[in-house]
Amino acid sequence: MQRAIAYFLLLPGLFTISAQAALVSGPMISHIDMREAKIWIQVDTPSLVRVAYSVAGDSDSLHWTPPVETNSSQANTAVLTLDKVEPGLSYSYRVELNGEIVTNPARFTSPANYHGRTTPPNFKVAVGGAHYVIEEGFEPPYQILGDGYSIFSAIAETQPNLMIWAGNTAHLRKSDWTTQSGYLKRYAMARSIPDLQPLLQSIPHYATWGGQDFGAPNGGMNSAYREIAESSFKCYWPRPVVVSQLEGVATQFRYVDADFFILDVCSYRNDTPTSSSLPQILGKEQIEWLRQALVQSEATFKIIIAGAPILNPAHSRSNLSYAEREHTDLLQMLRDARIAGLFFISGGKSYGELTRLVHANSYNLYDLTLGPLTANPGNNEDELNFFRQPGSSTFERHFAIIEFTGPEEERSLTIRIMSIEGKELWSRSISASSLQPAD
Repeated sequence: MQRAIAYFLLLPGLFTISAQAALVSGPMISHIDMREAKIWIQVDTPSLVRVAYSVAGDSDSLHWTPPVETNSSQANTAVLTLDKVEPGLSYSYRVELNGEIVTNPARFTSPANYHGRTTPPNFKVAVGGAHYVIEEGFEPPYQILGDGYSIFSAIAETQPNLMIWAGNTAHLRKSDWTTQSGYLKRYAMARSIPDLQPLLQSIPHYATWGGQDFGAPNGGMNSAYREIAESSFKCYWPRPVVVSQLEGVATQFRYVDADFFILDVCSYRNDTPTSSSLPQILGKEQIEWLRQALVQSEATFKIIIAGAPILNPAHSRSNLSYAEREHTDLLQMLRDARIAGLFFISGGKSYGELTRLVHANSYNLYDLTLGPLTANPGNNEDELNFFRQPGSSTFERHFAIIEFTGPEEERSLTIRIMSIEGKELWSRSISASSLQPAD
């Protein structure tokens, strides 16, 4: 009752300043678990928002999230928690803005509670790379650096269970680098294109950042604008869990029998060290967190996601191998800890490829690098990646679908690289049994 009274007391003032408030983008599902879901939205002015949700087809199960008041310092974004969710059910939801329902019904399905009951369900994950949205007045003359936004419809048609954005989700311009307003406006532009909205509202989305989301080239832990970059990214990409012992945007989540570990390649970066220090990209604290999280994981697959390639050996600032000592220590840690089920996903490149690192005393490691979703594609002629798998180079806009299938003792993941039209360009299958440490 007190919550309801507080809600109605807030309404008159909000109606006065935002009677014409409208949805800018979203709703976007930012996380779904067995007992909870989170919905992100952005509106154009300070407003009071709620989400109404119920089991699909059962109006008697209607619930409301607590109201959240948006504010301009966070670009009028909000995250609403649906805490009456139960496993394995389909839910219908709508967004209320200042007392008025403003969206058509959308649906999501919570993960099934299969533990100890059935074999793990099959599922598929969509993965995308760099996203670039054109804005008149902010583009270089005679160049078109972004296009192909119909790719989001092609992704939706594959009916994935969730989507991962592997870095460079906004593509900041020089005009954006020095103010919070610039960062927030760039993210708003990247998020609001119409082709993307149906995909946002139907499945959960998770992201890490790359250099183009952080600011000026070679920025990192010593950037004066680091706090602005981080807070802006978090406004648009809420994390499923906050890793309290780390700075930055690293996080993790579980889906069926895969644990996903999302790394931060910007907050700890120092790739212009002095004569007495070595380059670093991930930092000791983040690597130690990753080690502990991997050791504790009981998942069949441990998927590590970063905004820069982890296994690519080419000496480039855009690869983890640029921090040579750190790169060596990370790989040695993975061998020493005898972690099974590792698979890497990375962004930060203008092309796609599959890297396979052959280990003499352990199993082979794979790193799927995603090229651009909507940014301009390039080529890999400048990088000698001698671990690159033949036939995996992709020089056009694309996305990946990774399918996790099979009975419990015979699980496998299948990579399908898809064109902007949704046609398969190449595929590979990797069995869980091949991702096991040597005896």
